[in-house]
Amino acid sequence: MARILIRLNENVVSEPLVSEVILENKVLFAILAAHINSKGGEIVLEVPDGEVEKIVSAFRQKGATVTIPKLIEVDTNRCFSCGSCVALCPVEAISVIEDLSIQFNKEKCVGSVCNICVDACPARAINSIRYSNTENTRNNHTHNKLREK
Repeated sequence: MARILIRLNENVVSEPLVSEVILENKVLFAILAAHINSKGGEIVLEVPDGEVEKIVSAFRQKGATVTIPKLIEVDTNRCFSCGSCVALCPVEAISVIEDLSIQFNKEKCVGSVCNICVDACPARAINSIRYSNTENTRNNHTHNKLREK
């Protein structure tokens, strides 16, 4: 599954774009996060890998801006497991495990749409990065202070 970020401007926000894209393309996807008002908004979708190009193209044809959202990178050398990020994560993508270290679950993270953990980290150990299904990200560290699922 790939995540895409749909940005709607005030000209298209009142249109049923998501419904139209689902019906016209016969592709189901999950809405992970949505922040929309009359002036525009953003929607983070999780789309099946083989359908990404089709869905991106469909949204763009309807006037939406589509990008791949940034996910989070953690510098394990800077992280001292204070837990500031854990308490603020709205999707529970960060947790404390048995040895009191921090565990990051990139499957739950909504990335740059949120970024609360980036701002909350007193050590500045968390940063936004570009996500790509085809490249290995620097999130693949295994360290006793920080682990990924």
